[in-house]
Amino acid sequence: MNTKKMSACIFPETVPGDAILFPLVQVFSPIVYCRAVEDDEIPEVLQSPLARDLEEAGLGTIHVPSPLGEQRERFLALIKDLKNRGDDYAARLKNISLSGIGRGGRSRRESKNAIIENLLQSKGVQDEVREKQDMLLWQARLLLKLGEIFDAEQLCLKRDLEKISEMENGLFSELRKEHGQPFSLTKNIRSATGRTDGLQGLRLKAWTRLYCLGDDRPAVPPNCFISTNQDAVDLLVEEYERLDARTGQCFLKLLLPSGENKPLPPERLQALQEHELFDRLQALLADPMAGQQEQVDVFADDTGAWAELLETIYPAAEYGRCRLHLYVLPKVQPCKLLMEAFGRDEDQQQVRPQKEAGDTVIGWLESFER
Repeated sequence: MNTKKMSACIFPETVPGDAILFPLVQVFSPIVYCRAVEDDEIPEVLQSPLARDLEEAGLGTIHVPSPLGEQRERFLALIKDLKNRGDDYAARLKNISLSGIGRGGRSRRESKNAIIENLLQSKGVQDEVREKQDMLLWQARLLLKLGEIFDAEQLCLKRDLEKISEMENGLFSELRKEHGQPFSLTKNIRSATGRTDGLQGLRLKAWTRLYCLGDDRPAVPPNCFISTNQDAVDLLVEEYERLDARTGQCFLKLLLPSGENKPLPPERLQALQEHELFDRLQALLADPMAGQQEQVDVFADDTGAWAELLETIYPAAEYGRCRLHLYVLPKVQPCKLLMEAFGRDEDQQQVRPQKEAGDTVIGWLESFER
């Protein structure tokens, strides 16, 4: 049996890390992730060797929903200015996001256009963003790039603090023994690196608008939309139930190897995907409404056949574990649901109707602390 592999689109991350790529590539091919602009310049600290390997092997693919073409250099120059000007400029862009993409309504349209035009005026692109959809796409690109810059800064800070913490452990080990209790100068500082940018909802809106309002569609249409954000998936399920008066069904809680920052071993991936259970899993993902409970339990049970197969190929002590929660939402188009949940403003009518109205599958990846 050679079942067709299912594809998955990651959202709202534009530069997904190994923590989501490693588990998903075990099951999905290709993994699709959106970028704000073609041939994008990604902060070096965010670049993933695993992502490059997946792209070269055809297991991962970058999708640019709305290529900028001749406007690309202007946009990248704008982003370069954003990074060079630092916090003040980032704060301006955050205010633009809050007044523009974060709030809808006709009463705000004039001020929204004025703010974005003022920002773009120095780059000579105000004439190209007159149309409302172009304005929304520019806002979405800018906000997503701001999110990448924030992520890069947070990761650099985290790594620096980890180095300081290592030095601290050596310097104060004797003091800890003397006092009989742990103490740390960097403990409170390290906790600050776990903060978010406060724009997660706006990131979701920006990603949704870029994906759904852009002219281009992925070469391989995604079968599933996966996030690390449980709240985002919960909101999609709630919106579906509001729109359709039906309950969104969590049809699978799939155990997967987390990777633990390890490179992807091709021979292990091949061994997993050549097993009979893998074909059964792909068949279940292709038609989740037809799956029987006993079929689902094989993959959800921590001590079942699937868990045993994972332990044989990816020992938990070495590769860790995570869990993918998947929901099936029958007879709803992905972009209709995404726009209703995250992009709901007066622009919703601009979503192009899709010819096929199949089922939408969404999910979130749960990491296990070790």
